[in-house]
Amino acid sequence: MQTITTRHGKNITLLSQRELRAPCESGEYVRAYCSIHGSDHQRSLSIQRASGWGHCFACQATVLVEEWNPSVATHLLHAREQQGSYAFPPSFVFRTERLPLAQQPMLLHVPPQVPQWQQDERHALLALQRQFSSALLASERARIYLEERGIPLSIALRAGVGYLAPAIVARLSNAGSRSLVRRWSTRMLFPLTSPHGQGYIGRSLWRWQPGMHEQLHKRILEQLNSPRRWIKTNPAGWFCSPFDQFAEHIILVEGAFDRLTLLAAGFAPNEVVALAGTALKIEWIPPQVRTVVLALDGDEGGREATHRLTAQLTDEGFGVKICPPPQDRWGKDWNERWQRIGEVSVASLWETCSPLRSA
Repeated sequence: MQTITTRHGKNITLLSQRELRAPCESGEYVRAYCSIHGSDHQRSLSIQRASGWGHCFACQATVLVEEWNPSVATHLLHAREQQGSYAFPPSFVFRTERLPLAQQPMLLHVPPQVPQWQQDERHALLALQRQFSSALLASERARIYLEERGIPLSIALRAGVGYLAPAIVARLSNAGSRSLVRRWSTRMLFPLTSPHGQGYIGRSLWRWQPGMHEQLHKRILEQLNSPRRWIKTNPAGWFCSPFDQFAEHIILVEGAFDRLTLLAAGFAPNEVVALAGTALKIEWIPPQVRTVVLALDGDEGGREATHRLTAQLTDEGFGVKICPPPQDRWGKDWNERWQRIGEVSVASLWETCSPLRSA
């Protein structure tokens, strides 16, 4: 058991799951007698299994179970060690991976329950993955769409982007598979990464024509009986490199095309993470990440999210840099600016990230 004080004065007690006293399941939570104040008459310590965070309703302590959220625990310990007032005790052993299932039969970071049809849909899309890339190469319309957004075809292909052409769906011999993937037809697909497996997010190109402005196409897709502009599988995830390949300093953006924009501008694939409509789950961030550059959209929603995530990331030991798109007339997100003014659109981001790379 170790207690760490964050730079904001918040005390967080790190517990190993073997230190939990008489734990029992209670829905999404685990209840236990509190090891901090020595409770023995009620299980006042409540811990969410999925995140590892817990709270004692008696002594008001905030706890984190190390094995259930190793990345955040690592950051807390690293930040405390950097302050020069904390030393690891000789007996302390930190696990960077969760214990095998046999050793923690009920205290698991359990994956979300996914309806069977969504599982089947995701598997059907995974089976078509090779055809996505070929279709992107073959579809003039999809290639022009990328070109008009300023994204080189080679960048999109290396990032795993594909296109589900209607002909792919029509060729499927299994009626069940056709039914599952039909709503993905005429969409550009982006692979999503999560601890629960790969998923996809799809951007509809229905009724898009070369030269059509993005806002006009958005209005068309908002009309009654039009397909949704974006859809995702379940589980979803982030548009990013595999977690174990993340750099020490990552740039967090909102949209899939924002990530492609930064890749086109020269940022490395393992540096840029697009949330792509999925919330930032801090427990997903791998232990090697030290700093997060928040480069969310420059609109009101992006500013609010930046403020909220800055507090969360800082409290949990990450270094945070803030670099939204500049407040000027060239656009609220990186891709919109890239289309209008090219490389100068990301100059502020290079200025923010260059010192981190050389540190």
